[in-house]
Amino acid sequence: MSSLVMDSITTELRIAKRICEETIGGVRRSGWMNLVIVITMAAILSVFGTLFAFIVETQLFFQHFGSGVEISVYLKDGATLANVKSEIIRDIPHVKAIESVTKENAWMEMQKSLQVSEFENPLPDTLHIRMTDQEYIEGAVEQLKKFREVEQVSYAHDFLEKLRGASSAISGVGMIVSLFLGMMTLFVISNTIHLLIEARSREIEILRMMGVGNWYIRLPFLFQGAVYGLVGALIAYIPLSIVVTYINNVFESFHFSTSGYSLGFVSTVLVLMGILVGAGGAANSVRKYLDI
Repeated sequence: MSSLVMDSITTELRIAKRICEETIGGVRRSGWMNLVIVITMAAILSVFGTLFAFIVETQLFFQHFGSGVEISVYLKDGATLANVKSEIIRDIPHVKAIESVTKENAWMEMQKSLQVSEFENPLPDTLHIRMTDQEYIEGAVEQLKKFREVEQVSYAHDFLEKLRGASSAISGVGMIVSLFLGMMTLFVISNTIHLLIEARSREIEILRMMGVGNWYIRLPFLFQGAVYGLVGALIAYIPLSIVVTYINNVFESFHFSTSGYSLGFVSTVLVLMGILVGAGGAANSVRKYLDI
C-alpha cells in the first residue's frame, strides 16, 4: 500500500516538474515577445497601481477629515455638564472624545477675541463631541436631540455631504478606469497566449494523439500568463512606490499620514491582480483557441 502511495506521489511530482519545464520552455520560445509583454503589463499595472493608491490615500484622507468633524451640543440653563457628559458616554456608542466648555470660559474667550462690551453672558454650556468614524455622526446627532438637557445640536452637515460626494465620485471613476485597464491586460495576455498556441499547434496535436491529459497541456499556458502578470507587477512596484511617496508628502502638509499602509496594501493587490489577470487572460485564450 505504501509503495502505491509513493509511486503516486512520485508520478505527481514528475508531472509537476514537467509542467514547470514546459512553462519555462514556453517563456523561452516567446523570445523578444516576453519583453514587450512584460513592459506592456508593467505599464498597465503601474497606471492601475497609481490610481488605486491615490484612491486608497484619498479615502483615508477623507475619513480622517470626516472623523475630525465635531458635534457641538448646547445645553439648556440649569443643565450640568458633567451629568450630560456621563449620559452621552453611557448612551451613545462610538464616541471618540468629548470636550466640555463652560459658558464662563467661552465668554472669556469671546471677550478676548472680539472685545465685546460688558453685559450678561448669553452663551450656554457646550460639549464638543468627536466620533470614531464619520458614519456615526448623524445617528449620534439624532440621539443627542432627544436629551432633555440639550437645547441645540449642530455640526458641519454640508461639509460632510460634500466630503462623501467627493469620496463616492473618486471611487466610481477609479472603478471604471480599473475595469478598463483590467480588460486591456486580459486582451494583451489572451492574444499572446493565442500566438503561442498557434506556434505549438503541431506539438499539441502530437500530445493529444499520445493520450496526454488536457490539464497537462493547458497548465503551462496558464502558468506562463501568471508569470507575465507577476513580473509586470514587480516592475510596476518601482513607479508605484515613487508616486505613493509623493502623495504622502502632499497629505503630510495637511498633518495627515498613512504611515506606509497604502503602499503595502496596494502592492499586495497589484501582485495578486497581476497573477490573476495574467492567468485569467491565458485561460480565456486556452478556452477559445485550444480545442481540448
